This record gives sequence, C-alpha cells and structure tokens, in this order.
Amino acid sequence: MIAWLTNTLISTSILMAVVMIAREPVRRLFGAGVAYALWLLPAARLVMPTLTTTVERGVPAVPINAAPIMPGALPSSLPSATPVAEPIELQGIALWLWLAVAAVLLLRGLLVYRRQRRAVLADAVQIARLDKIRIVRTFALPGPMAFGIFDRVIALPGDFDDRYDERQRRLALDHELAHHRSGDIIANHVAFVLLCLQWFNPIAWLSHAAFRFDQEAACDARVLAKADGPDRAAYGQAIAKAASGRALLFSGALDRPSTLQRRLKTMLVIPNRRRRIVGRTLIVAGIAVALPLTASWATRYVDVPVAPTAPLAAAAVIVEAIAPTQPTPPEPPRVPDLGNITNDTIQLHGRTMRWEQLSSKERNDVRAEVDKARSELERDRSHLDRDMAGARAEMAKFSNGDFQREMANARAEMANAIRELDANAADIRRAGQDPEALKAQVRASLSEIEHMDIAKITREAMESANPDKIKAELDQAKASLTAVTARLDQLDRR
Repeated sequence: MIAWLTNTLISTSILMAVVMIAREPVRRLFGAGVAYALWLLPAARLVMPTLTTTVERGVPAVPINAAPIMPGALPSSLPSATPVAEPIELQGIALWLWLAVAAVLLLRGLLVYRRQRRAVLADAVQIARLDKIRIVRTFALPGPMAFGIFDRVIALPGDFDDRYDERQRRLALDHELAHHRSGDIIANHVAFVLLCLQWFNPIAWLSHAAFRFDQEAACDARVLAKADGPDRAAYGQAIAKAASGRALLFSGALDRPSTLQRRLKTMLVIPNRRRRIVGRTLIVAGIAVALPLTASWATRYVDVPVAPTAPLAAAAVIVEAIAPTQPTPPEPPRVPDLGNITNDTIQLHGRTMRWEQLSSKERNDVRAEVDKARSELERDRSHLDRDMAGARAEMAKFSNGDFQREMANARAEMANAIRELDANAADIRRAGQDPEALKAQVRASLSEIEHMDIAKITREAMESANPDKIKAELDQAKASLTAVTARLDQLDRR
C-alpha cells in the first residue's frame, strides 16, 4: 500500500509538472479545449491500479513430511516458528495521518460549499428551467454562476438585466450552460478530492489553480466557437463585468478577476478544426504512452510443483536398498478350502453346504477348482528344486558378510543425508520443515536397522526353506484333493 501510494504520488506530480509546462504551447497550437484535456493525464494516473506481472516459481511436488524416510513414519506435523508480533511502523502512522488530514480538508470544503450554496439560494427566485437546470435570480452574487450536480442551478445576479445588454446576457447564459453540459461541475468536485489527497504537495495546489483557469478558457472556447465578431466583443465585455472574485467553491463562473487579462488574450487564439482534431489525437496517444510508463508494477508469484532438490529428496523419501534384504523362502503350497470331508461339509461360493446338497452344476464347479489346484501343486513340485536352490543362495549371501556390507552402505548413506540436511538447513526451513526433526528420523531409522536380530532372521529363513517340510505339505495337499475327487465320484454314482 505504502509503495503504491509513494509511486503514484511521485508519478502524478511529474505528470502535473509536465502538463503545467506544456499547457501554454498546446493552447497556442491546438486551442484551449485541448490544453484543458491535458489534465486527464495526472487524473488517470492517480486512479490507475497496480499492473501485475506473473512469475512462476518452483515448489517441491511432495511435501517433505509426506513420506517416511525409513521404516518409522515422520510426524504428521512439525513444530512451526512462533509468530512474533510486528512493531507498529512509522509508515503506518504516516498513512493514517495523511488520510486524516485529507478527510478533514474534504469535509471542510463540503461544509463551506454547503454554506455558500445555502446563502446564494436563500433569497433566490426561480425565473426559468432549461434541461432540468434551474435558472434563478439572487442578490447574493455579483455575476452569473453555475453550480450543483444533482440539483443543477444557474444563478444570475439581481441586476443582470440592468448591467448586461441582451447579447451579453445570452452569451453569459451560454457560458454557464456550457459548464453544466460539459461536466465541468463534476470535474471540479473530483479535482478537489484529488487535491485533498495531495494536500502536502505544492505542485498539486499550483496545478489545481491552473486546472481551473484551463477549464474556464475551454468553456470560453466552446461559447466562442458559435459566435461571430460582434458576439466576441460582447462576450469579452460580459467577462469584464462579472469579474468580482466571489464564486462558490465548486462552481463554474465568469468572475475570475486575477486571470481576466489572460482569458481575454486566450480568446484571441482560434485554431482551426483540423488542429483541434490533431490535438485530441495527441492527448489520447499521450495517455496511452504515459500511463504504462509511470504505472505501479507488482509481481505475483505462482507456485509450480517441481521435483524436490537433492537434499530435500534425501530427507523426504526412502532411499532404496538402504535396508538389508532378507531372504525369501518358497511360499507353501496353496490349496483351496473345500470343506471338512470328515464332517461331510464343503465351502462353496461363501456358503457351508453338505455334500448331498450340491447340485450337478455345483459339483462340476468343485471339480474345476480341484483340477486347478492339482495343476498348481504339480507346478510347485516341478519348481521346488529350483526355488530351494535360490533360497539357499540367498541365505548364504545373507550369512556370509553381505548383510554387514549393506549395513555399512546404509550408515554411509544416512551420514550423507545428514550432511546434506545440515548444508541446506536454510532452504529446508523456508520449505516449512525442521531439519533437526528430519535428522532425528534418519538416526532413528538407522538405529532400527542396527538392532535387527540377525540370528533369528537366519533361523526362521532356514526353517521356512526346509525341503522335507515343503514336500510333506505338498503330499498332504495332493491327498486332500484326491479325497475330494473320490467323494464327488461317489455322489455322481447315486
């Protein structure tokens, strides 16, 4: 917020200074209307939002605490830094002071305008209405004046008919109507709000005075664009008569005595239509170029998941082959559970049934399961010697020192992971993790491996790989299948 305000105030100050330098040459070349339009440059910049550029930045695709490092799981959440209350900054105090003074000035201006308007209309008498604009006569003003946004009013002095001739009255009324129809009264309110926001800026105060003069000069040009020679002289006389300096805060009025001579001189500059078109085109081009050049820019970061870096990967995922591989003996034969023949029951399709309850189709289903199981048993018996040889080789590898070598490799990889965690501790903290907690998990995993009971693992593996035991289990399974087939044959003969 502070950065945007600072950049905006500096940019608008520069643009206001540029307009104040360029307005006189522009008025001589292209007319008062184009010079008045120059003030769109700082006004547009003041309300222009921040332009944003998008920058993609990589973040780990998997949170560091999403996967365990080793057999133990990481905690679901790691302790985070305790937030520290930020001290009150001087920038915040300056911001509130700036807004408070701006609000006071704005409120004071509105109250002054309300009081002035009430005084003007206190004894006013409406004499006409034109395009929802009330035309009133009052003795509270020395000259014609236009004011009001919702209740639009043109106030004429009480001696208007006596001091001004018919031509001057018509031109003076055209001037005030032009203020309403061109939105000058609204522009005066907006300009005052912007001035209050830049109350501390001397360039803003000078620019506001220049803006009001350019507005009156542009209004003069709009009236004179439809006037002939005699009307021009009468219009100048009307301006001179109205020059008293008593005007409402936001009004459009003829009476500007301090700038009377300059206005009369400006009225002599009458550029042709072609120059005015060129001038308006240059204003549009100037806005299109100046706004991006002076705009406030901000960067919006978009997080894009990427593969974790080496130190994070070492702390985030299991390092394959870091734990020693245990021997895997051949699996025992798998025989389908077809029931208890002694009790005369069978398990089929999730139900316990008596053999006599089986239908012909169900007996065929049982035969198919038995034939499938018999094929698997024959295959297991034919592969038994090969599987036993592989199991013995694996157990020999496990007992001849390979396990100790794997343990040494595991310790080395764990130590390397801890070193990388130490070297990249700052990056890991920025990623929202605690490197000390990760190192504790690595050490705990290594401790689990070192406390493995090697003798027990070897003994259980040898018992599982006993060929006589496996053959006995195969023979028992085959006999069970034979008994089931015999019972099915008995049922088929009935």
